[in-house]
Amino acid sequence: MAVKRLWADGVPVSMMDALRQRGRVADQAGLTARQRAANLQGAVEARACVAGRRVVLVDDVVTTGSSLAEAARALRAAGAEVTGTATIAATPRHRPW
Repeated sequence: MAVKRLWADGVPVSMMDALRQRGRVADQAGLTARQRAANLQGAVEARACVAGRRVVLVDDVVTTGSSLAEAARALRAAGAEVTGTATIAATPRHRPW
């Protein structure tokens, strides 16, 4: 876990389960990047006090970036400063050309 590694190196970080989904969204499989962004618009909100905190978002896989973008929007709306993202893997973007 990244947090444990950072602690071991003396970096003062904390882990928060700071987001929650508001309502239902459609299954993202098969949606285009534009459709995914529209599907997730306004679907995430902060569930913890993040005002004034510097935040790094962590996600397992980036497909189109829509989930990270919506999470960043929700955190910023709650007063956090999103300083970056970290992911384990990314899927290749399909180009129509």
